[in-house]
Amino acid sequence: MQSNPHAADSARRALFAVSSLGLGHATRTLVVIREYLRRGYAVTVVSAGNALAFLRLELEDEAAVQLHEMADYPPLERGSGWRLYAYLTLDLVKTWRMIRREQRTVHALAPEYDLIFSDGRYGFHSRSTPSFILTHQIAFLPPRGLREASWLTSHINVAALRRFDGVFIPDFPYPNANLAGNLAHSHNLYRCRHAFVGVLSSYPQREAVADIDYLFVISGYLLEHKDAFIRSLLSEAAALPGRKVFILGNAAADAAQYAALQREDLTIHAVASGTLREELFSRARCVITRAGYTTIMDLIEHGKRAVLIPTPNQTEQEYLAYHLASRGYFVSRTQEAPDLRLALHECARTAPFEPPWRTADSLRRLCEGIEPFVHKNFISVIVPAHNEEKELAATLRALLSQRYPTARMEIIVVENGSTDATAQIALGLAAEPSSAGRIRVLRSERGVSFAKNAGLRALSPESQWTVFCDADTRLGRHFLHELNTWLNRRSEGGLGVGTTAVRPHPGAPLYARAWFALYDLIHRVTRSSYSIQIARTSIARGVGFHEELNFAEDLAFIHECRRYGRFFFVPTDQVSTSTRRFAARGYLRQGMRWLFEALLPLRCKIHRAYDVVR
Repeated sequence: MQSNPHAADSARRALFAVSSLGLGHATRTLVVIREYLRRGYAVTVVSAGNALAFLRLELEDEAAVQLHEMADYPPLERGSGWRLYAYLTLDLVKTWRMIRREQRTVHALAPEYDLIFSDGRYGFHSRSTPSFILTHQIAFLPPRGLREASWLTSHINVAALRRFDGVFIPDFPYPNANLAGNLAHSHNLYRCRHAFVGVLSSYPQREAVADIDYLFVISGYLLEHKDAFIRSLLSEAAALPGRKVFILGNAAADAAQYAALQREDLTIHAVASGTLREELFSRARCVITRAGYTTIMDLIEHGKRAVLIPTPNQTEQEYLAYHLASRGYFVSRTQEAPDLRLALHECARTAPFEPPWRTADSLRRLCEGIEPFVHKNFISVIVPAHNEEKELAATLRALLSQRYPTARMEIIVVENGSTDATAQIALGLAAEPSSAGRIRVLRSERGVSFAKNAGLRALSPESQWTVFCDADTRLGRHFLHELNTWLNRRSEGGLGVGTTAVRPHPGAPLYARAWFALYDLIHRVTRSSYSIQIARTSIARGVGFHEELNFAEDLAFIHECRRYGRFFFVPTDQVSTSTRRFAARGYLRQGMRWLFEALLPLRCKIHRAYDVVR
């Protein structure tokens, strides 16, 4: 699977991963996909089987959508008796292996996307990209023989959900007005960042004459005995008065196999998507359906009375049917003995659930929960450059190749007292048509502190964060994207100044990589930096750099900034720098020299000469 080739680097991109274990995952995520298409995102959808076929039908006219197939988890809770437990053990192992496979795929793709949205696929989360999951199952209900282990399954599930930036629960937070009951309102819920967003239905209400007496919606991902069940319902439906319509819930099904059972008052659809499903739901007086959660949300959205028939051995559906029937919202029946006539008589006495809000508000709440994580901070990059003709061009080209909106970043090069072609190289790159005015070149007195202060004075008024980057330090293509995600995730943490992990340029020997790993640890513990500093712009402007210092100016800067915000360390593989200082002096000797210079009192550093290595 590849990222969207038709989208420009600055275009916003969203990756949606949709479970195929039941068509409901696809139908409820569809409304979210459409909302992000409306917001201008290019969308990649990963799914499988029936769900992918359904989404392909719904989104076939959307040019900004790419669909990819990736095998889904095996259906849990299949079989009966001892086979149920044997299958469950095997399927859980397969599920774990497939989640690991998903993670490997996401690790390679995630930096190309601005957000990842999963519905039921646990491997689609990333350290580099904001990741969210939609689920109503915070607690899992094991089969009856394992019911005592429900506390363990709940803990394991919440541990998996905590890997996402947000868990969106399509339900309401109120004790006396919710749909999922104990499935969503779990004791462990407080352990993950979550929000109850309300019902999500892809099928809005339409004005229509209610001329369908009974609408049968027969989905569900467990296919055992499904054909026999459909034929049983068709037989019972034939004896009911009025008009009947069946939706089989299978995009690959052949409705012709049931042609002999169709009559003037009975219509069969293999699948109903788009306006057809909206129309059928709006025209139905009563619905007979599986107890899938998304179908229940559709019923709530349309205010329909319904008979719920859970899939046998499917503990989630069995619980939902019991929970909602016990509150008088719907009528529940078993697949073995549906007794439709009596069920429909009872259904007329139910009082449909009145939701506190519907899909339009739910969608707004969900998007508001995502927005703080995908916000693009305005990031300024200041590159002080003195006699850097060998390194500067590569450093600036790396900055120009960032997958980050050009309107939300700026690059400022400050040449300070060079005697080589540094200034000409910077000006030449800034003048190239491909740069489009993205590089500004300034000049200052000789000295790194003078250069950094000149850059601070020239920052855009929009600037929120400033990166000070040595001229021989390269930022990988995804660095600003990863940094933005890291900062957004900690937006309430009072961050002020920090640094990142730094690697030697590619091709460096193993001992060089080992030394740099040691330096990363030292910088993290001592709250210092090497070759790159990041500061909140408002703090950096107020603090500035000591212009009397020709070296260790970053240490003094960080020390002062920490008065106004917390120090932070960003683990990343996107920052590399030259080993020229170590090649000239040796790693141990250079390390000891830095240690000596770091420990010198500030008064001893003022106006002290710095031996430049080029």
